[in-house]
Amino acid sequence: MKRLFRSDLLYVALLIGLSWLSYWRLITPITANQQSFVEGDFSGQFVAFAQYQAERFAQGQVPLWNPYNLGGHPFLADTQSAVFYPPRLVTIGLLNATGGSDPFRMYDGLQKEVAAHTLIASLLMYAFLRRMTGARNYSQAASLVGAITFAYGGYLTSYPQLQVAVMEAGVWLPLALLGFFEGTRVDIETRDRLLQRGRWFVLAGVALGLSFLAGHPQTTLFFLYTTTIYLLWRVFSNRLSWRVFILGAVVMGVVGGGLAAVQLVPGLEYLSRTTRIDLNVDAKGNGFPFYDVLQMLFPGMVSLWSPLYFGVVGLMLALVALWRARQDREVLFWSVLGFGALLLSFGRGTILYDLAYNLVPGFSLFRGQERSAYVIALCTAVLVSFGTQVWLNDGVPARFGRWCWGLVVLATALFGVLFAHWLIVRDAATHQLGLVAFSALIAALGAWLLTRFNVTRWKAAVLIALVAFELLSFGRTNPNLEAKPVTDHFKDNFAVSYLQSASNVQRINSLRENYGTLYGLMDVQGISPLRLASVDTVLNLPPSRQWDVMGVRYVITPDEQLPVPSTIIMQSDNPYNPFKLHELSDPRPLARLVYRTWIEPNIDAAKGIMSDPSYDTRHTIMLAEMPAVTLPAEAPSDPAPSIVTFAPERLELTLNNSTPALLEVSLVNYPGWEATLDGQPTPILTADLAMMAIPIQAVGEHQVTLIYNPRSYQFGAIMSLAVLAVVIVVAIGGLLGSFRTSRSAA
Repeated sequence: MKRLFRSDLLYVALLIGLSWLSYWRLITPITANQQSFVEGDFSGQFVAFAQYQAERFAQGQVPLWNPYNLGGHPFLADTQSAVFYPPRLVTIGLLNATGGSDPFRMYDGLQKEVAAHTLIASLLMYAFLRRMTGARNYSQAASLVGAITFAYGGYLTSYPQLQVAVMEAGVWLPLALLGFFEGTRVDIETRDRLLQRGRWFVLAGVALGLSFLAGHPQTTLFFLYTTTIYLLWRVFSNRLSWRVFILGAVVMGVVGGGLAAVQLVPGLEYLSRTTRIDLNVDAKGNGFPFYDVLQMLFPGMVSLWSPLYFGVVGLMLALVALWRARQDREVLFWSVLGFGALLLSFGRGTILYDLAYNLVPGFSLFRGQERSAYVIALCTAVLVSFGTQVWLNDGVPARFGRWCWGLVVLATALFGVLFAHWLIVRDAATHQLGLVAFSALIAALGAWLLTRFNVTRWKAAVLIALVAFELLSFGRTNPNLEAKPVTDHFKDNFAVSYLQSASNVQRINSLRENYGTLYGLMDVQGISPLRLASVDTVLNLPPSRQWDVMGVRYVITPDEQLPVPSTIIMQSDNPYNPFKLHELSDPRPLARLVYRTWIEPNIDAAKGIMSDPSYDTRHTIMLAEMPAVTLPAEAPSDPAPSIVTFAPERLELTLNNSTPALLEVSLVNYPGWEATLDGQPTPILTADLAMMAIPIQAVGEHQVTLIYNPRSYQFGAIMSLAVLAVVIVVAIGGLLGSFRTSRSAA
């Protein structure tokens, strides 16, 4: 056992070394050698969100609301903010403890977080495969090959690197599977079997909670499908009681959902009010085109990323496993699961999508069915591991060897076609030509290794080296990376310095992506995939109307003229980005007193009225119902309200009205906002489709305070703390039990 343990440590060290080899250019201090992730979703959403989170935590505040994009939105409830995801808290804690965070340090810190999650994926996959294959020879080598395939295959090295929530929600799946594997063993002989099983099921629940907190619900949904099916399979194949399945499913759901309740409860409240709810079956049915299957053998041929690629050698090893499928129930299970996920990944291209959309709980909530490549990546890694064991123990039959060499012939023939095309059109398909040549070379080496290499003592080492060489070499073509340090990013942020020096209680339209959040500027646009339906309605009004409703003062655009009077106060020197900063001549203030209403309860009708050029947005407020205030026949000349305090979750205003009025604040009305008028609670009405209005009946000087204090967060936090306490007690009990067992055995 000690020798086996030392060998496991060696394999773990190899996985750590491979992680460093794959990402060393992201962490090297030598500027000339540095690489970084390309700007886009990574910088515009995840770096921006994490930077805002770090700033708020450094001030001792929980970031519940974000006023800096989309006119303001519930930051915590937006699942991709990952406010309480433990690894993110570690990243932020380290940055804040070593000099604080800024956009460049956060960019670097989040890159390292992605690299760390690749390592976590490989280690957890190794642990799961090691336990699953431990009763067979060559378990360690097979587990290592499977772990490398999972962590460095085409899926985790494609868009999940830039869409950080996708990666971080997915890497915990092997941990949950490990918990279910251990909890459904038939050799648990203690009297309190259900208790022992329950402790392992708690581990699966912790993995689920981490996936939820990472912030990509669709990935977590596939996580739930996979673990539930696996638990059912284990109970069936080991002939266990149905009570074990019910216990496992309930414990995982309660623990996982409870730990993440602080994020889930506000998130569900938010989801029900977003534009995502209105998407139909066609809008949610996009998936891989059928020809993407070619990228299992020829990566980079038909798309920017190759999430279905798991290596040419890996493909051969998976076929070795499938050759033994009828003799091994485990191989059969993972084959069927992977094939089902592949069919779902085509979206509405197959009838299976319609079946899942109507019958599978939760499936109809999400678009982008190609994300089931996550399950395909897991299943293929398991099959590669099984195939490695089969080959190392038994070799392959001659008939299978001919199939391997057939792949070599196919790759070589495609290379010949592309090369002939390149000779005719020199600039055509150069990138694809190189990738196919590499695939043909690896296919030849793999076929030779699997069919001709007979030095038994070196077989495992040579196979591991070839798989690592192929996948990490393919990773060098990763379009997510570019050869420049993080300090070379954010250089094209026109007018940011000027706007930061102006008043921070002014709205703009619009910076790039979520850079309003990154720089603390109140942008009315943003790229969050979950946008409030009410805000989306406002943003679909004609520009001048949406600027009025949102209280926009500055507009960034390449246009020389706007539909309303404005002055160009700055313009970009970059001829390729000829942006101009306009200051509107007469912007509507963020807070105003209004004395005339238009009542229209129908949202679509209200939008149509507000889009009409004859509608007076400056002196009229659109409401869904009559307010509890008696407005004057003639509007007085009262001064505009003054903003005394502006903070993300708190706004204080003073006003002096000579007649009853409506106070409109260009702040998105959302559950959790509470208003007080001179210290007394007062109702908030929805005005102008999405904003806030407060009836002011009494005349004179008043103080109005708006505070964001959502009950969904309070309830979720209490649930999470309670479940966390139970998990800690169970963990301590398990450790004490193991300690007592080891002492009795000694």
